[in-house]
Amino acid sequence: MDLAGTESSSDSDDFQILDHNFAHVLQFLHPENDETEEATIPSESTFDLALPTTHSYLGNNLKELRGRTLLDDGIHRNLPLLVKHSIILFPGQTLPMKSESIEVIRMLQNCIQKDRIFGVICVNNGKMVHVGTTAEVYEYYDGDLMAGSFRLKAKGRQRFKILRVIMKDKIMFKHGYDMFSANVKILPEVTLNHPFSDYRLASLDHLRIQSTNQQELKQQDFVEKVDSVITPWPSWVYKQYDPVRLSSKIRHHLQFLEKRGGNIPKDPIELSFWVAQNVLVDDDERIDLLNYDCAIARLQREIKFLIEDRSFVCIHCDNFIAHQSNMFPMSTEGLQSTYCNGYGVIFETITVYHAEGLKLNMDTSSTDYSWFPGYAWITASCNNCYSHMGWKFTAVKNNLKPKAFWGLSRRALKNKTNKKADDTTETDANPIGN
Repeated sequence: MDLAGTESSSDSDDFQILDHNFAHVLQFLHPENDETEEATIPSESTFDLALPTTHSYLGNNLKELRGRTLLDDGIHRNLPLLVKHSIILFPGQTLPMKSESIEVIRMLQNCIQKDRIFGVICVNNGKMVHVGTTAEVYEYYDGDLMAGSFRLKAKGRQRFKILRVIMKDKIMFKHGYDMFSANVKILPEVTLNHPFSDYRLASLDHLRIQSTNQQELKQQDFVEKVDSVITPWPSWVYKQYDPVRLSSKIRHHLQFLEKRGGNIPKDPIELSFWVAQNVLVDDDERIDLLNYDCAIARLQREIKFLIEDRSFVCIHCDNFIAHQSNMFPMSTEGLQSTYCNGYGVIFETITVYHAEGLKLNMDTSSTDYSWFPGYAWITASCNNCYSHMGWKFTAVKNNLKPKAFWGLSRRALKNKTNKKADDTTETDANPIGN
């Protein structure tokens, strides 16, 4: 039994709605399993958050590829591409894959023999997005080719823009992986100097430090206020374009994650991509974030997302599922990670400790292909429209905490903004969770 058994076709990651008639659906659902009881934030965790990042469900016999390939910024080159429906890959994001498509396997084998690089782009609203991310294979196993199975792990590396599509095979929109090649341009990541780099008083240089805490940040506030005296604008204007300041503000909002074992990048560029991956926003907004060529623009927009109070509802019927504050990390990669089920379907999965409006399918819970070792899963559906929403994970060992949590499929959700929080106060309240 594999995760998301409602997906019937192999290598197909088009989102499937249960299209059976009402009576047929009801026989697969527990009417008494409507999960609406109040839940509290897990106060402690004995689960190793590093385990999900290994993607051990793919097997322990994957071959590790050493080294790293980085393409020069601005170069033009031909790149084999995979089109993934509703999957937007960001630099730094892990992409697990299992494929049974002969065409896809052949393409991936050719990539591994060369520089291990292929491109990933998505289809949004029926149209192919022309900005994507290169993926570098770092582990793979092709020993099951006779059985038609190929497994790998890849890491998002660099953004690129499609210049010209080269159609080699007419296999578009088949097998869930649309495959072709294109001439692309590797997009550079623009790094701007500090706003006061051209307007600064040399007499204050001995006071300038790299701020690591709030006290040092306040010290730099004083220095920058003095610097701004000889500029046309007050210091607060320049702070909006300081990547260190923006990063500090975001890390302040996300400090609850670090307390729970999450690993938040410190580099502004890495942080901007990490937030884009972990905050649930619409695909259009994520594509905009991927289009930005500077971390400052991404961080500025992401702060606006973080200070909003959002709810998650079913993408099909608007049935309420969870609050943004219900999210919590079950992986060192953050609140969301990308996983692959036994059929090769890829899911971007968000973990929450409490969810409503869901019904558990009658299938018995299973540990097969579990993304969280030590937990058994059972599929969950919307109790209003019966579409697949995700899974409930329950600990199979008494010493594991939390005892249970939910993994929600990102493609099954859309966010709804309730109200905008006041960002003028410096409090310890975070916009995602407590």
